[in-house]
Amino acid sequence: MLPYFPPAYPDELLYSLLARFHRHVGETSPKRTLDVLFGNRSVRAGVLLQGHLQALSERLPPQRELTPERLLADFTLYPYLTAFQPADVRLAVRNALFLGHAEWITVRLGLAASRVQRATALRYCPACRPQMLARYGELYWRRDHQLPGVTVCPEHGARLRDSTVCPGTIGQHSFIAADEDNCPQVSSGAQDDASIAWMVAKRCAQLLRSPPAPMSLNEWGEYYHQQLRQRGFGKGEDRIDQRRLNRDFASWSGEPEMLGTESWLAAVARKHRKAFHPLQHVLLGLFLDAQAPVAEASPFGLGPWPCRNPLAEHYGRPMVQLAGTHHGGGKLIGQFSCSCGYVFSLAAVPGSKPRILDLGPLFQQRLRQLVAEGAGLRATARALGVDPGTVRLHAERLGLDVPWTPLKPRPHVPRSPRVACPQPPPRDPVPRRDWPVLDGQLCGALRAEAKRIKALSPPTRASAAILQRQFGRRDWLASRISKLPMTARALAEEAESVEQFRLRRIVWAAEELRRRNLPLKSWRLRRLAGLPDQASPQVEAALKAYEGP
Repeated sequence: MLPYFPPAYPDELLYSLLARFHRHVGETSPKRTLDVLFGNRSVRAGVLLQGHLQALSERLPPQRELTPERLLADFTLYPYLTAFQPADVRLAVRNALFLGHAEWITVRLGLAASRVQRATALRYCPACRPQMLARYGELYWRRDHQLPGVTVCPEHGARLRDSTVCPGTIGQHSFIAADEDNCPQVSSGAQDDASIAWMVAKRCAQLLRSPPAPMSLNEWGEYYHQQLRQRGFGKGEDRIDQRRLNRDFASWSGEPEMLGTESWLAAVARKHRKAFHPLQHVLLGLFLDAQAPVAEASPFGLGPWPCRNPLAEHYGRPMVQLAGTHHGGGKLIGQFSCSCGYVFSLAAVPGSKPRILDLGPLFQQRLRQLVAEGAGLRATARALGVDPGTVRLHAERLGLDVPWTPLKPRPHVPRSPRVACPQPPPRDPVPRRDWPVLDGQLCGALRAEAKRIKALSPPTRASAAILQRQFGRRDWLASRISKLPMTARALAEEAESVEQFRLRRIVWAAEELRRRNLPLKSWRLRRLAGLPDQASPQVEAALKAYEGP
């Protein structure tokens, strides 16, 4: 156990913290410093990411609470570099950094082949330099100054300067602290706070503090596709107008060739087959924020849509989501589903009337209740908000003993015989699907898959896209939803919204903190759960509830 370890400065890089330890104890040999810190002289000094964090944490003073998780999240670029990676990749990188060198990490994260090149020298801000000297008496390397692709200080907007410290040329086992010699004083030019460079720096620095919840590559692709179409970049029924997107992005950024715009921007707007650099996500996110949503971008307008179920407490409130689209009769048909189980379809043509596909469990419960009370046919229809024929039909399907005259069975009318004519030999009949049986099987499989996903740790969101993936190709369920009402209801009940997922992440984060014997602080819960700085009122209330008064 180390008797001394320097206090960490705001947003200090772990490389800087270890370098200051090396300088403060007066050690001259980098190998001996590695032996003291890690118990291993072959450990490599990492600037963006640092390996062997478990061994380092075990040697640090316990009162500092510098666990491997905290070292990784608060002192390295891990939150930024994995911000847009799936949960399994985040976990693999985390475990590798805890236990070993993990030289493969840059390849796994797609950084080795990225157009975004990291700086060869450690960087510093000329405006931060005098403040550090006045407040702490020494300089240090800040995390947000080493972000690949970031060119200005997120705090001051001043252009970052290269120091004389180039880790690639000084040896792979040396930690070099910042000082007045390797970070010479230069003038710092003020920046416009509306400049793209400063906005990028602020957004990237925000990812260090609060990365988004993990999503799969397919989910990120669907998210950007939807966001672009909502902002008027749609072309046809399900495509993106790439030419207009490139033109407007170049006009917004002021740099037509930013990071090779035409190649990466087109790829991000399509189905994601690979991971993209966080800087590219940041640029596209800022561009989308600058574009106003256009209602006409979607043939059905912008959701969510009001619930049409008169029996639901949230009737008329925007609770309905677009579950999928398909074509029928030469028209684009939208499938809409509400959490109460009410499902309907609507054609993307003016004046189209909705077609009810599933009235939901509330309808059946209320129908049984009215029949038990002895309500008449028309009174029951008025209470349920449907026509009497619909009441008759559903009462017959449910086998209810109704107080009104039931439907009479239709007589079977045989077809008139046709004149025989030469016919080709009959083909073997194609077996028809038993849709009710298939509906039950798929409903059970979907709920089982949702249960499996929600049992994963760290939590993974059971989104509608992930749950529908088990049915095969895209929109398979949407085009058959009228034949699979139980499956559609299960999808509406099991699919998690972003808010529901965040609440579940908070529960997991609280259990994880208790397991590590760490205090339940809202900032710890927010960071571990991957929440933004400001979430919905319900999520914020859940955070405060865990912390207590």
